[in-house]
Amino acid sequence: MRSWWRVVAAYPATWVALGLVVLATWAVLALLQPPFFMTVILLVIAGLAIALWPITLSATGTLNRLQFQVSKLSEVETEEVARLEAELKGLEDTRPLRQLKAIREKRDSLVGVLNRRLESGELTYGRYLSTAQGVYLATLENLREVAVAVDSVSAIDDDYIVQRLDELGDLDDDAANSERSSLQDRRTLLHSQQKKIAALLSENESAMTMLDRTTTALADAPIGRQPQDAKAAMAALQELADRAGRYVT
Repeated sequence: MRSWWRVVAAYPATWVALGLVVLATWAVLALLQPPFFMTVILLVIAGLAIALWPITLSATGTLNRLQFQVSKLSEVETEEVARLEAELKGLEDTRPLRQLKAIREKRDSLVGVLNRRLESGELTYGRYLSTAQGVYLATLENLREVAVAVDSVSAIDDDYIVQRLDELGDLDDDAANSERSSLQDRRTLLHSQQKKIAALLSENESAMTMLDRTTTALADAPIGRQPQDAKAAMAALQELADRAGRYVT
């Protein structure tokens, strides 16, 4: 549930009402030019009208509806996903492509069970839905970073580097030392990106495990009730969403 003042501020009608009050006040002051005490009264009335707006929203039920409103899943553009899939298909490692296909299935599975266990207007429903979507989007971003990282070192041939280092052996002249340093620098870059890729893929595996755990915990719960296991899984999901992008450098 969002705080009431955030809901009121984000509601388009609020700004329309505020604009009308300000415009009407300005028009009266500019056209009628009332005496000072009437100006004060007019400003007080305008202030009360603004202050009463949230109360009006609450009395009509609009504020409650907006606070508990559940946003629809903001799906990633089909072209964007297709582009990412094409990039991952070109990788020698098949794990990123498998993760891309699996993460959406797991997200959709959780949403399906959620729809059977909780009412869409409940606060808990909205938290689960938004967090699951946040984790899903974070894994996609991780996979984009994997594709970029792989591409950045695709021209580095580790076998060639190892071979050249062996050939240089214990040579100690300036040319050999310079080449050895360059080769070792390239190898360091390669290993750094490989470490980053491994961390990103590991993060995605953790996300998928927690999605599965949350889904099964919800499936085991009576309709309309949230078990403690699901609460724990939800907390872990939220932590994953909060950590999203920490490996992106």
